Amino acid sequence: MKPVIRYIIIFTVIIVTVVAVKWFLIGSYRITSDKMSDTFKTGDCVLANKLKSGDNPGRNRIVLYKSPLRRDAACPPLFIGRCIGTPGDVIQMGIDGFRVNGRLLPGAPMMTPVFRIHKDIKEQLLTTMESLRIPLREVKEDSASLTLRLSLREKELLSRNLAQVVQIEMLDEHYMGYEFVIPRKKTAVDINETSLMVCKEAIMNETDGAAVIRDGKLYIHGVERTSYFFRKDYYWILSENESNGIDSRHLGLIPSDHVVGNIWYCWYSKDISRRFKKIK
Repeated sequence: MKPVIRYIIIFTVIIVTVVAVKWFLIGSYRITSDKMSDTFKTGDCVLANKLKSGDNPGRNRIVLYKSPLRRDAACPPLFIGRCIGTPGDVIQMGIDGFRVNGRLLPGAPMMTPVFRIHKDIKEQLLTTMESLRIPLREVKEDSASLTLRLSLREKELLSRNLAQVVQIEMLDEHYMGYEFVIPRKKTAVDINETSLMVCKEAIMNETDGAAVIRDGKLYIHGVERTSYFFRKDYYWILSENESNGIDSRHLGLIPSDHVVGNIWYCWYSKDISRRFKKIK
């Protein structure tokens, strides 16, 4: 064999191997946000294990995943979070936070329900929120009131720090106390108000939009369904950033084929002490 041909073959094998490793085994990614500020800093470079296994994605592991929303289907953005729930787990949401299979999850971000406040104190409200570093989320106003999203902790801070006593009314209390089972592949989930709220996007994706939800009921191709067999495994993933982290509180269930893999190693960081560290 001629040396030139030999070098071409060797070079081709190297390229194919590198591409295969990158696409199917390990990928390198740069953190571009502070959504996991307790674990990563903006600019950190990490490695993700893409090889699917029983613990990838794993419970309590930090994972990289793509948005499951239909509007993002053409070019789904990547997110990072901690996997707190795996297929078959029972997730409970309440005033005190998240429970997984009955155990309270320490340090989890809180829910941010919608609150309504009288419009007369708009300037005072915005000034107080700025001083307390409470972010503005989905602020809307009409002729009489303002609505916005707050965690319960932020609501209490506002109540204590506003110069006058005002009523801060929660509008969607039902979001603060419910439980659901994370769908497992080839397992039926009973259809009710809670399961529809949590699983709506997943069902619409799996049925290619053939599902219709009307009057609290599920119809697929015009036939009412009281249960639904899921085709995929799903996960519940949370950010460490309560204020503006995007996670399953906003995106809902994360299907298995949208999980890129576990993030397991930080190979570069501006903080020298964080370099070449295994991620837990």
